Amino acid sequence: MADGLLQANGGFMALKSFNPYRAVRLVASSQILLLLVFGAIVLNIRPYIGRTTKPTYSHPIERLIEQNLKKHQEFVARQSKTPEQAVQAYKTRYKRDPPAGFLKWAQYAIQQNSSVIDDFDIIEERIAPFRSVSPADLRKRIQAWQDNADAFETIRIEDGKTMADFDGFKKSVQDIEGDLPNMELLYNWLDEPRIIGSDATSNEAIVENFAGKNSWSILTDKCRFPPQGERSWRGRMPPKTQYVEDPKQALDICSHPEFETKHGFFNCPSNFRPTRSLVPFFAYTSMSTMSDIITPGLDYVSVSYLGGADTVDKIPFAKKKNQVYWKAWSTGSNFTPDYWRQNHRIRFVQRFGKHPMFNIGFSKYVQCGGFCHELEEKVGLVPSEDAKTGFGYKFAMDIDGNGYSGRFYRLLLSNCLVLKQTMFVQWHDDRLVPWVHYVPVSLGLDDLEGALEYFANDPKGQVYAAQIAEGGKLWARQVLRPVDITIYTYRLLLEYAALFDEEKTASA
Repeated sequence: MADGLLQANGGFMALKSFNPYRAVRLVASSQILLLLVFGAIVLNIRPYIGRTTKPTYSHPIERLIEQNLKKHQEFVARQSKTPEQAVQAYKTRYKRDPPAGFLKWAQYAIQQNSSVIDDFDIIEERIAPFRSVSPADLRKRIQAWQDNADAFETIRIEDGKTMADFDGFKKSVQDIEGDLPNMELLYNWLDEPRIIGSDATSNEAIVENFAGKNSWSILTDKCRFPPQGERSWRGRMPPKTQYVEDPKQALDICSHPEFETKHGFFNCPSNFRPTRSLVPFFAYTSMSTMSDIITPGLDYVSVSYLGGADTVDKIPFAKKKNQVYWKAWSTGSNFTPDYWRQNHRIRFVQRFGKHPMFNIGFSKYVQCGGFCHELEEKVGLVPSEDAKTGFGYKFAMDIDGNGYSGRFYRLLLSNCLVLKQTMFVQWHDDRLVPWVHYVPVSLGLDDLEGALEYFANDPKGQVYAAQIAEGGKLWARQVLRPVDITIYTYRLLLEYAALFDEEKTASA
């Protein structure tokens, strides 16, 4: 019953009259979460969001938790319950009729018990730039890419059959391919995104090679940064720690010129081959300033990343070590004597590698050529450990590699509290809520120690930590299933196919 209540909200109960200090004295820490849920049911204690008086917070994180819990509850409550409601919600939200096949999509999504029916704004944001391009020009751009680019494949769906070399994609659409219109799409093979899209008029596809080069200038083509003197404060923390309030703003490169030296993808990417042309191209990730059409990363649900039946976290949150765990390889960029310090993984390990609350480090050095031995001496090497080792720790750090981190879903499905730092836009961004399902960490890392101090050592923070860990796990079970990837891809492909509808385009 407790699980059912938590799943219904996809989060946790924040109680009006709960005294965490008393709870810590009365019950063992492993029973805190159960006490919260039991108290909410039996005593009918109202959540914080039901207050009529202005709440008080002992820590700024508590306000973020409360605000985002309310947002998430509203998100869950507003989803359509019938296909007809979904059609009307689409018309209301986007001021146009949905694409052909949408009603059948809605029927499928509801039959599959999808918790998300209406909130697919990430699809709209990524498809919208192409609505102003004619179908004929879109086809020219696809052909230009096929003639000039590499590290991709062309996937064709014809008469209900999918023709693709990538078995993962074919598997993700096998249940719905019979309901998809005919189409041809370009699918990325690289970890890194490809489409800058700053030239929206060109039908050419000139691919540039930024592997091992500084890519900040091409990534910020669309930005209008203030003069250097007006942003001299950036890169230094204000007197009080600033926690991530808006994850979308945190990903916005144009709002953060200080990020230039803080991420490997900006300074010395491993394999970045973009075009400035606006080409309809599917990629697992993108950047805030780029125009890739975002499709789900299928590594997330593969056995190699998610693990099998033996990779399941059976350790209760309260029984775990009160530390942050992260062990990985040195990906995220090419490493050279000039640029290794700007790599985001290096910055994390160098800053917290000797901190008593962190068990972190590199277990293997790669992408460093003849510099690997020197890099190992500078940063250190830790033993390689089984993926399940991290389940023994309360806090699981997740950081970008060359692209997205493939371990993210495995961590969310564990009993750990996930600390997430990323600069990549992904398909699930609409449905995962910071401070409810995970704890966001800024690229600058200046907020990480304060968040850890609160969640690890403050009695009330410890309760919230257990709640977020549980809330993230239960919500991930609901909205990050393989079938949820299929549902998203189904809707995305309908919107993509509509771009090539000559009659509809002429009418628009």
